[in-house]
Amino acid sequence: MYGLKKLLLMSLGLSVILTTNVLANNDLTIMTENWPPLNYVENNVLKGPAVDIVKAIQKKIKNENKILVFPWKRAYTYALEQKNKVLFSMVHSKKRDLLFKWVGPIAEKRYSLYAKKGFTGKIKTLEDAKKFSIGVQREGFTEQYLESRGFTNLQKANNATQNARKLLRERFELIFDSYSTFSKTIKQYEMNKNDFIEVLRVQRSLMYIAFNKYTSDETITLWQNAYNDLYESGEIEAIFKKYDAHALYWNK
Repeated sequence: MYGLKKLLLMSLGLSVILTTNVLANNDLTIMTENWPPLNYVENNVLKGPAVDIVKAIQKKIKNENKILVFPWKRAYTYALEQKNKVLFSMVHSKKRDLLFKWVGPIAEKRYSLYAKKGFTGKIKTLEDAKKFSIGVQREGFTEQYLESRGFTNLQKANNATQNARKLLRERFELIFDSYSTFSKTIKQYEMNKNDFIEVLRVQRSLMYIAFNKYTSDETITLWQNAYNDLYESGEIEAIFKKYDAHALYWNK
């Protein structure tokens, strides 16, 4: 009798733990931004390879939370300061490492300095670029990366489209952005790619799904394991091929 009672109590305890984990997994605010080509809004529809990856993970773990679209600065502040907030796609940098918990990597990006065609400045190293005004994403990786290296001549915009248009109007001299985002922006808004030139290739970075640092480890493990399964099955690569964005695929 005692053994049966103990077994029932253990079963009840396990049920409570599992129920708590399921509730925690579904008590998330999942956010992204309009920043092509990984995640963007087109004809009022949220799409992009990162969006499809997150939705595939959600389907696998039976998470039913909607994906909300916010300006980057607001979403970043929410994810940084509020429990159970999730934001993608975010560069995993040294500065951010302990500020969030991470699932991925879901993509790889190449970052460069771009200029309007006809630019005559001489830039051989990143240090050379300090002489010029540079458009970056407000509160984004590009702003943080350059500020951490002593840049003070930054012009901050909320999205890549604003930066590209300002560059064409010569509001500043350079843009620091990823090749994929810059290329997608030019194509999506029917700009002429021949109006821009790549001045300096700076670095490659890995993109992740970032969770508020107080998110439970059980939730992070659940999401990471689901992502790992999708990656190993080839579904992640297929998503990038669907969007003709294989250059963004992280090939480990």
